[in-house]
Amino acid sequence: MKRILLCIAFVATGISLPKANAQTENDTLKQQTAEKKSWWNETDQDYYEELKKRKLEAFEAEKQNIVETEKFELKKLLEKIDKRLENGEITAEKAKALKEEAAKKSAQNIDNKTAIVESQIELTKRDVFYNYQPNTTGYVEAGVGNATDDRGSFLLGIRYKAADKKPKYDKRTYTDMVFAVGFGGTVGDGVGIGDVYKFGKSGFAEIGFTFRTRLLKDSNYWRLAYGLSYQENTLSPKDNKYFVNDNGYTSLVVSPNQIKRNMMVFENLVVPVLLEFGPSKKKEYKDHFRYDTSTSFKVGIGGFAGMNLGTMQWMKYVENGENVKVKLRRDYNTEKFVYGLKGYVGFGSLSLFAHYELNSVFSKSEYKDHALFFGFRVDL
Repeated sequence: MKRILLCIAFVATGISLPKANAQTENDTLKQQTAEKKSWWNETDQDYYEELKKRKLEAFEAEKQNIVETEKFELKKLLEKIDKRLENGEITAEKAKALKEEAAKKSAQNIDNKTAIVESQIELTKRDVFYNYQPNTTGYVEAGVGNATDDRGSFLLGIRYKAADKKPKYDKRTYTDMVFAVGFGGTVGDGVGIGDVYKFGKSGFAEIGFTFRTRLLKDSNYWRLAYGLSYQENTLSPKDNKYFVNDNGYTSLVVSPNQIKRNMMVFENLVVPVLLEFGPSKKKEYKDHFRYDTSTSFKVGIGGFAGMNLGTMQWMKYVENGENVKVKLRRDYNTEKFVYGLKGYVGFGSLSLFAHYELNSVFSKSEYKDHALFFGFRVDL
């Protein structure tokens, strides 16, 4: 943008110059344009030379990375062969043959891969760009889970290419997005799920993020899961009833109109803290290692605490033959401090969860009941 503005300024200056000293308007413009063109070419040349230099340095680093990676993979393979030999699964002759074959294959991989990089180096030196991609068909990949190698190629179900960076050797804390949906109602004080509120229309939704920190130095079996979540609980009364606040006392009364849909929405911001445990797979790389739980069974047990952000009653009813929709944000004596127990059991990213609030739904009401919800949880 600066160059464009500068170019315009040069042109404008040339046009506005008076005819003096035997120099015409066109001469001035030609002279200034030539000066600008010379400056432009010098700047571009320096930029592309620096770009080429960095590209060549990156290729040299990639050659070194190829050698180190292949040596690391060969070392792991040789260790597996030695393990098989110790366990009596193969003979010494077989182990020797397998090691020679592995070493030969590793050497060939290094030669073939570095040859490709060498070709790219020669093309770059000649200012030729060539990037052959045999599969030109477009594609979209979807799934769940996070990357486990810090190079970030899989996040929230979307595959992408991140900039290369040196990963941390041992990463003890991972971060996930959390999504959960479920159904339920209230229990306690002689009330069971489905007695006062419609089970299928009383729901739970949660969105937030969770940190998972490994508790042991050399094992990922025990993890502490904690974070921050926004939750919405909804209770849908049965028997054509709706909520009223009568002198500081919340109760359900029968509506004189036909209610088509009625629910009380509770908006909460909570901090969950759980002890999560389960097996995981250790993945080793040449310069770091990671624990992967994407294909493992897991259990989480703990609780949560937070605050109620607001309460709203939403109704849709028929009055004089017409449909009426009403949203009421009022004080229904909702408990401002919310806390309770929660847990989940699952495999990989998908879990079944239970959410139970130890605080009563309302501080003053007909029932001293507690919210209870069940459903599905996804950690991305």
